[in-house]
Amino acid sequence: MNKSLFISALTLMVFVAFACHTTTKKAESSKNNDAVPAATNKAQTTFNQNQIMQAALAGKHNIVEDALHNGLDVNATDTNKRTLLMLAAFNGHTHLVEMLVAKGADVNLRDTIDRTALMFASTGPFAPTVLALLQAGAQPNLTDAQENWTAAMMAAAEGQLEVLKILVANGADLNMVDIDGESSLDFAKANGHSHVADYIASRM
Repeated sequence: MNKSLFISALTLMVFVAFACHTTTKKAESSKNNDAVPAATNKAQTTFNQNQIMQAALAGKHNIVEDALHNGLDVNATDTNKRTLLMLAAFNGHTHLVEMLVAKGADVNLRDTIDRTALMFASTGPFAPTVLALLQAGAQPNLTDAQENWTAAMMAAAEGQLEVLKILVANGADLNMVDIDGESSLDFAKANGHSHVADYIASRM
């Protein structure tokens, strides 16, 4: 089955000014390419909820912190159940991730398709962010609801070797398979990441 993992569904029309990256397993058709809508949390703040989500994606620590100080729930979500932590993790904003965790952000919350902040962080060259999430209790072997993809599979698909090494050091299971019976090794090979494939093979 050909399938693509467009994690950049987060970066949408609403946030077009911000750089994004995509993760592709077998690139051709995209899935889950929906925009991030306004957050649904009802807390009274001096900020527009959309702007706060945008600020998290952009790593604007002070704006997010002020919103939390003014009453925004640290685990507030948009209509796709994506949290501030997921948005910050997606673009590798480690200091913001650490601040959100310190204020009580749940590192294992899932969006509407069961993806976590760790999965989002693992698609990019964000080893410090991935490590911060793992140290805060992120579970490395959770799977999404659509394809049974793990954080390790996403890192392998994107060729993120350092991220993958950190995941493995913290318990990621490289033998897990998706709904097609394919593992992180298959993801790395399918995307031409031979150095990642060699590493995975050495660990299996």
